[in-house]
Amino acid sequence: MSLPIDLSGHVALVTGARGGIGTGIVDTLRTCGAIVVAADLPGTDTGPPEGDGVHFVALDVTDEEGVEAAFAQVATRFAPPTIVVNNAGVAARVGLPFTRLDASDWDDGPWSVNVVGPFAVAKAAVPGMIEVGGGTVVNIASVSGRTGFPTSPPYSASKAAVINLTQVMARDLAVHGIRVNAVCPGMVLTPFYRAQRLAAAEADPSLHDISDEEYFDRKAAQLIPLGRGQSPLDIGAAVAFLVSDLAANITGQALNVDGGLVMS
Repeated sequence: MSLPIDLSGHVALVTGARGGIGTGIVDTLRTCGAIVVAADLPGTDTGPPEGDGVHFVALDVTDEEGVEAAFAQVATRFAPPTIVVNNAGVAARVGLPFTRLDASDWDDGPWSVNVVGPFAVAKAAVPGMIEVGGGTVVNIASVSGRTGFPTSPPYSASKAAVINLTQVMARDLAVHGIRVNAVCPGMVLTPFYRAQRLAAAEADPSLHDISDEEYFDRKAAQLIPLGRGQSPLDIGAAVAFLVSDLAANITGQALNVDGGLVMS
């Protein structure tokens, strides 16, 4: 994907960078000229390889000291990141009605990774951004945080929290010339849809006989006005716009990238 956006001179750090949506974000920012630091859990071996403007750093967003150490490493090797994308996230057990869930379903990832993670990463990024005179943060939320989709209550609630956290950060950091926005993907083919298909197959056994891709495509065609699901590059393009000078007067916003699935 070629975009009329020039991010040359920027160092961008992307969490959850080695798979799924992260690969689209990394590839797009690299194509736009940024030096991209692909941050993910140690041992992650999928996604874009190092080289050609992409560099890997091990990062667990739930380890606050580790996050700070990673930013120090990047600043020493390149420069303080002026673009930070909080993409790391986890799904949660599909559980509807919500009474099927246990309290432990709320603790195992959806809060610590999806909400506290972006807080810790942004906190570590801010001093460097202030030092160089500004920067941008993009938090990857979800349209599930916009409305009560019948998916996973812990996941949806965590993504609603990300949208709210984005607004809090944007107000707090505007005085430093730091913009903060969120992108809300709609339907992107991830392992989450396998879990959703298996749950749906409990009521409709015919769903056992189709692939995850076919289930996803059918559902996207049924629900999305533009007729297809979203690709990682669709999300990457939205991120590239929000961190560019084209969005210089945009902060505190949550942009749906969902083919019209949610129009609010």
